[in-house]
This record gives sequence, C-alpha cells and structure tokens, in this order.
Amino acid sequence: MSTDSPNIVMVSIDSLRGDHCGFLGDDRGLTPTMDDLAAEGVAYETAVAPGPQTFSSMPPIFTGQPRPQTTLEDYPQESHWERRLASIDSHLRRNETLPERLQARGYDTAGVTPNPWTTAASGFDRGFDHFEDFSTCNKTNWPAAVAERLPGVDTDSRAVQLVINMAAGSEFFAPWERLHTEIKRLRRQLSEPYFLWVFVLDTHFPFIPKRRHREEQSLFGTYYSAYRSSEPMRGNGEGMSERVRQSLQRSYRDTVRATDTFLRELRLELAADDPVMLVHSDHGESFGDHGNYGHHHRQVYEENIHVPYLVHNAGSSETVSAPTSLMTIPETAVTIAEEGSFDPAAGTDRQALAASECGTHRAVRRDRYKYVASDGDRELFDLQTDPGEADNIAPSFPELSRRLDRQLQRRDHHIAESTNIHRTVNRLVANRTL
Repeated sequence: MSTDSPNIVMVSIDSLRGDHCGFLGDDRGLTPTMDDLAAEGVAYETAVAPGPQTFSSMPPIFTGQPRPQTTLEDYPQESHWERRLASIDSHLRRNETLPERLQARGYDTAGVTPNPWTTAASGFDRGFDHFEDFSTCNKTNWPAAVAERLPGVDTDSRAVQLVINMAAGSEFFAPWERLHTEIKRLRRQLSEPYFLWVFVLDTHFPFIPKRRHREEQSLFGTYYSAYRSSEPMRGNGEGMSERVRQSLQRSYRDTVRATDTFLRELRLELAADDPVMLVHSDHGESFGDHGNYGHHHRQVYEENIHVPYLVHNAGSSETVSAPTSLMTIPETAVTIAEEGSFDPAAGTDRQALAASECGTHRAVRRDRYKYVASDGDRELFDLQTDPGEADNIAPSFPELSRRLDRQLQRRDHHIAESTNIHRTVNRLVANRTL
C-alpha cells in the first residue's frame, strides 16, 4: 500500500429521495453542499439502490453482492427482528465487506451508525478498527414506564410508541448533531490513510429537524405531522389527509437541509485531510406515490430506489447518466484506494437491478425502460415519457417484458446457485471433508 493512498470518507444517508437533490433536478435549493460536491466530482444521475429498505440495500452496498432472497424462516432466532439481523450477518460473513477490503490494504477504519440494521448485531462492525453504535444509546425505559402508569394510555399504539421513543432517544431518533462529537474524536484517533463511514438518519421518519434547520416547518407542525402520519408511514395505515401529507413533506425537506448542513461541516472539518468523499442514500421514501407511504411497503418504484450518489475528489469531474447500481461502491472505493482515481463509467451497466428482502418486489432499471415484478404483477414503464410510472405498457411490449423478466430470473438463479455452493462448502468444512 502506497503512503500516498487517499483518505476515504463515505456518507450513507437514510431515506433520501433522488428527486430532492439539486444535482438531480430539484430546484428548491435543499442540497447546496451536495450539489457542489457533485459539480466538482462525479455525479450519477441514475443511481439505483439494491433494495427499497435499509436491510435490503446496505448489505449489498457494503459487499458489492446481492442478498439471497429470504423469508427469514431459515434462522432459529425467536423474534422477527433477531432473524433479520442474523440474515444480514450471514450475508456479511459470506462476502468480504468494504471496510475489510480497505483494512487489508493498510487503511485505519472507523464507522459511526445510529441505524439498528447496520450495527455490530448484524455484523456491520466487521473490518472496522473503531466502531460506534448509536442505535443503543439512551435506550432507557423510563418513558415507557411512565406511560404505562397513565390511565387511558395504550402503550401498544404506534402513536404512543412514537412519543415514547422520542423521549427515550431511541428508534431512529438520532440527529447528526449527536454523532458529531464522536466523529471528531474518532478522527483524532485515526492514522492516515483512513476510511471513515458515517450513516446519517435525519431524513428517516419521523422527520424531526432541529430549530436551526427548520425553514418551512414550525415546531408544532413538526410534531403534529409526525404524530398524525405515524401509522401510514410505518405501513399500518391506508393513507393520510392532504393537510398532514403536506406538513409531513415540509418536515422532510427541512431534514434534507439538515443533512446537507452535516455534509458542509464534515467537509470543512476534514479539509486538511483532503479525503475522497462518496455520498449516497440507501433508498428513497414514498409520500403517497403509487398509493404508498414510507418504505415499509417494499415497492421498487423510482421514489424508493432512485437515489443520490456522487464521488468527490477522486480525479474525475463528470456526470454519468447510465444506470449505476450502488453495489458498485466497494469496487469503486477499492480502486480509488489502490490507484488514487477511478473510471466513472466502470460501474455502469445497461441495466441495474433492485429487489426487496424476500424478493416479492423486483425491478430492472434501464436507460429508458423499467420493468417491475411485484407479487405476481408485471409492469413496464417508459421513463422517458412517463417518469412517474403511471402507465403500464407491458401489454404493448410483450417481448421486451419477457426479456427483462428473464434477466430477473437469471439473477435469481445466480444468487441461488452461489448460496448453495457456499452452504455445501460450509458443510464440507464442518465435517472436515474439505
């Protein structure tokens, strides 16, 4: 490893839609820092998340390999939550992760995450010399204990749980300001070259921007919309009023502004280190698009899988329009570590694929066309004339639909074959026959 290897900083942003970023066409001025980074570096116009939720997207982003489809029934843990963590851990054990690859190349590695799906419990600490898990911070039970003693309060209600979690500082309540001090402390411990990964949660529901970031939303509106939208945004309600939806979107836009402020401050603090920066979102968010809210629905329409992705200070400045899967991030980062630069087009493809955890919702994204297979339904969209994916043209283009469906089937076959080979090797090793 050359001593000239660049420092690398990777920022993962939860639930940030691509259409809320200026460099991807938004004109509301929500992301000035991100736009500057994109203008100076490589901006990917058609970046595709591997999945519509963190647990279906971040494991492939860290490994560069798709996750096997799973119903979680293969895991013996008692709770659904524990089985999901175990399945993520299994994928990360089976495939070398980005921090492991950089660590093997002489990098000092550090990770900071408040997301419960990307913690040591799911194996995301592999390859990190320093790993800070904020998802377990401040998880005291005193708010729940108080609520249980109040007459007429249903602590099983999602809305009441929302208030309890807000008071306890748990379950996705971790604004970037909570991470900031720890990031600065870790930087003082890191030797160069270093790899620093930070997962930012501000744009994940509930959207609770701090006062200094609230430009559109009031304090009352922040909590009103979070409370009234809790059930549909968590996948337990059919919809919300137009008033609540608009209020919720104001809060969301303010959290986008907050996240961009984090990028600005991080960039300033690390300027002397001259790092390469990779910035991306893990998936998007629905606000009534296609009748969906949040991302618990697992659909793979553009609002949930078209995401921002840029690479700054890696020797190139250009815009890439071809579909690019976020699964290319590990190879891009390793190439930059070894060579100091990379070919922006190397990770592009004629098509990028996305799939939900259980494989019930899958998509093939091409330059113009997108094919979606969801629970037995087959849809084809011409994104050039129909960017909102409103008109299913599959009946008019049966051959193209069949061709793209075969692409999904080949993907499934490849993943299943790789999984079976891995299991067979593990059994042979366990039986000492290999």
